[in-house]
Amino acid sequence: MVTGMQTPVFIDDLPDSSAVGSRKSERYRQVRNRALAEMLLDEAVTWHERPCPACGQDRASSRNFSQALMPFQRCSACNTIYAARVPDQRHLDQERLQMLSDLPPEPADSAKSTREFEFVSILNWLRLTEARHGKPLNTVAEYRFSSQAPSLPQTVERIGSTRDWTFLPLSDSGSANFGDLRDHLQASSPDAVLLYGEMDRIAEPAQLLRVVRANLPRGSLVFIATSCADGLEYEILGADSPSFVPLDRLNIFSVGGFSALVEELGYKAIEISTPGRLDAVILQKYFTEIEGSDVPFWSGFFRSANKDRLHDLQILLQRSLRSGVMRFVLET
Repeated sequence: MVTGMQTPVFIDDLPDSSAVGSRKSERYRQVRNRALAEMLLDEAVTWHERPCPACGQDRASSRNFSQALMPFQRCSACNTIYAARVPDQRHLDQERLQMLSDLPPEPADSAKSTREFEFVSILNWLRLTEARHGKPLNTVAEYRFSSQAPSLPQTVERIGSTRDWTFLPLSDSGSANFGDLRDHLQASSPDAVLLYGEMDRIAEPAQLLRVVRANLPRGSLVFIATSCADGLEYEILGADSPSFVPLDRLNIFSVGGFSALVEELGYKAIEISTPGRLDAVILQKYFTEIEGSDVPFWSGFFRSANKDRLHDLQILLQRSLRSGVMRFVLET
């Protein structure tokens, strides 16, 4: 059962379909799948079998989600999607660092960056949470996201300069037990920690959450944005979802599964929302471009839907916690 305050976020406009499908995104998928294949063949990488990372249900009791490259399950107890075998965290981090070093630089003008909306959304999220709960967030520690989004610090400086932000980029030192994060939290005790997308990519998400809670003063806030297994995109398309890139989606939590995990770890969920903006556009693109794809009701719906209908559907998904992106605000 989901507890806490549900806070739907509404949209003013739908993004264009070019935002969800391009040669660049297909190229990215190929690069990540190649990296995973190389990791599978690397005898130096240690792999670990695991149950559902949300509720702990044994893999044998879950349903198969995908067998491509490595096995993924969908938990029959909490609906979380997860890799049943994961590499050790050190190799995961080393591979990500290599990928990031190979990526082309982001545009120099951050105002024109495709990530600009995402950055502003993060800053507005913090502002709204302050207003709702009366908790001034003067110091914020962001963990790892700035490694993948190097123009985030510039955006924060330009728009959110009233806060003292610390950016802790991805590194391969201390990654086995998140020692770099532990040391920073002990030294600085920030008012809030931002974990943006990290829950998807790490081998032991519960361990990361334990480190955060153990090293923050009680009453601190933790902002988490991650993929959502309850999203309509995953419910309809499953492993055919364009968002499913195995190495980047080792964990796709459900709302209920993640709620149960954080409660077990001692957190209090004070805000839960699924503010995704792309579900309806992604699904329309799929059904209009993939020949032979036919799902009762949905195929016809998306092939004939105009922009107003897609807009209404996206709002419905947000209100019902069924978008493909979810956000939690936790209190330690």
